Amino acid sequence: MSVCRIRLIYWLILVCTSIVGGIAVDLVLQTKSFLLLLRLLGLVGMILVHFPLKRTGKLLKRLGEAEKWGCTTRLVTIDLYQCVRHPHHLAIGVFMTSLGLAIGYPWSFLIITATQWLWILGFLFLVEERECMEKFGVDYKAYRQQVPMLLPKLKCTFRVLAIPLEVNLANYTGENSGGGNLAQS
Repeated sequence: MSVCRIRLIYWLILVCTSIVGGIAVDLVLQTKSFLLLLRLLGLVGMILVHFPLKRTGKLLKRLGEAEKWGCTTRLVTIDLYQCVRHPHHLAIGVFMTSLGLAIGYPWSFLIITATQWLWILGFLFLVEERECMEKFGVDYKAYRQQVPMLLPKLKCTFRVLAIPLEVNLANYTGENSGGGNLAQS
């Protein structure tokens, strides 16, 4: 089983544990639910973040030359990846925060949000960034200097999302001279 699949299993266990744990604490403490407006905001957030999640998944699948499930051998630097280095992780964090709001109880929200963001940040700082430096070397170092890790360039993000993925992919045709990066031509 690939390392990436094992990581996904760990993350799913964490998700289930944090949801069940948060709900259990709220039930035991008999906390009051959030206002309906906040819960609806959470639902809207979950729906909206679905689109960048799907988009980054397609990008990695089509351009990342996956050697194993979820692991890429090619540094993808186009589309959302030109606005933020880890858009998929960001979207997962926003989804889980939105899920906590949609569930609508304070401890559920806090436990789900805190555990997910701690997992994401820990994983990015301790694992993902190191692995990308090892895999992609100087290309990743240059990419790191130009693109923020987790807080996206908002103008860039809205500009990219305004263009359908297929159109955006058609605008990128060649490879950069270094390590297999895809760059805008």
